[in-house]
Amino acid sequence: MRNLVIIGAGNVGGFLAFNQNLFAEQFNIVGFLDDDAAKLGKEFYGVKVIGNTEHLFSMDHATAVAIGIGFPKAKRKVFEKIKQNGNDFPSFISNKTWVSNNVTVGKGVILYPGVSINYQTTVHDFVIMNMNCAIGHDCTIGKFSALAPGVNLGGFTVLEEAVDMGIGSATKQNIVVGKDAVIGGQTMLIKNAEPGKKLAGVPGKIIGG
Repeated sequence: MRNLVIIGAGNVGGFLAFNQNLFAEQFNIVGFLDDDAAKLGKEFYGVKVIGNTEHLFSMDHATAVAIGIGFPKAKRKVFEKIKQNGNDFPSFISNKTWVSNNVTVGKGVILYPGVSINYQTTVHDFVIMNMNCAIGHDCTIGKFSALAPGVNLGGFTVLEEAVDMGIGSATKQNIVVGKDAVIGGQTMLIKNAEPGKKLAGVPGKIIGG
């Protein structure tokens, strides 16, 4: 059984800590790493916070790493900080998901129970899909993107890097959501979303300038 350290002693990290039985590979969780100094030495979800992310550089390089952070930009920042350390980033795909044949899944991906992914879809590295997301055929999910519970993507949807999709948000077919865009809960996208914009409503419209 390989050793695993989870970066982020929050909700995503808690899901991984409590639900190792859902995944094909079981790990020995040696601890959380978290940059919140107030969490150092404390226990969350039955696992102790043993250091901040810098602590990873003093650990055995064979230790597997899970980035248990839901916010796309924060997750990307952590990866850029630690990527040179040479660790393995396994994916965690619940045995309660449905992944079609001819789907590509990258490293560090976390798929919660109830996720369904149709054929010819590519899920890039460090994507998180929370419970009951439904991904149509021929979709592309960019690195670091996060899909909250109940997201529905029509076929041929493209989420570029680090897109944040809120609870119950959806796209019609052939929509492109630009890098770093934030889509509010229950939003329905019928037009492309520009990079870095925040959208909400039915249909989705830019908010906050």
